[in-house]
Parts: sequence; structure tokens; C-alpha cells
Amino acid sequence: MSELGLSNSAQRSEEYYQDQWSSYYSERRRRLARLFWLAVGLGVGSLLFTVVGGRHRPLAYIVAVPLTILLIAMPAQWFIFVWRIRAWACPRCGEYFFTSTLVNNPFGRRCRHCGLVRPKESEIEHFHYKERGARPQ
Repeated sequence: MSELGLSNSAQRSEEYYQDQWSSYYSERRRRLARLFWLAVGLGVGSLLFTVVGGRHRPLAYIVAVPLTILLIAMPAQWFIFVWRIRAWACPRCGEYFFTSTLVNNPFGRRCRHCGLVRPKESEIEHFHYKERGARPQ
């Protein structure tokens, strides 16, 4: 049965890997953009609360509500970002790409299980998975 799994992974084309890595980078980019906009909203809300808070007490209470929501949403979004990226499956072996039994390396360039190389985002179109995808012996 394991030979069948190996033959299926060996038959995957360059386009399959390019699609998988493109989807990984687009998901990562989307989640980082969401974190960025939450941080911008938090900064603007904090600035507004600081400026308005001393002069107009009722208006400060109104600004404090969205600011509190952003303070709760920011760590929640960070947790979701880390969880989703950490749990991303390797295109070759299907295991977690960045995590093995006792090691979690979200900046890793190789799969923790099969050694598939993670190309840089700018290399996706030119990367040859047959030549560089295997773990060095």
C-alpha cells in the first residue's frame, strides 16, 4: 500500500506543486494583511482615544468600545494565523510541513518529514521540484 502512495506522489507535476505553494503564499499574505489592518485600526483607535479622552468623556467611552474589540481581536487573529500556517500540509507527503513530533519551525525551508524544499515566493514559477525536492543524503 505504501508503494501506491509513493507512486501517486511521484506522479505529481510541477503545476501541482506551483498551485500548492501559490495557495500557501496567498493564504499567508491574506492573513498577514488582516493582521496589518487590525494593527492600523488599533493604532488609529488608540490615537483617537488619547486625543479625545481628555476633553470629551462621553466620546471617549464611545471610542473605547471598538478599541477594546480590536484589543481582543488582534491576539485572536495572531493565534489563528500561527495555527493555520503551522498546520499547513506538505504537498508531497501530506504531513504538517513546519511541525514534527517535538519541533515546530514556522520559518523552515524544508518539510520536517519528507524534505521537500519550500521555495521563496519569487521562485515558485522557476522552481524545479524534481531536482531540488529531495532530502540530501
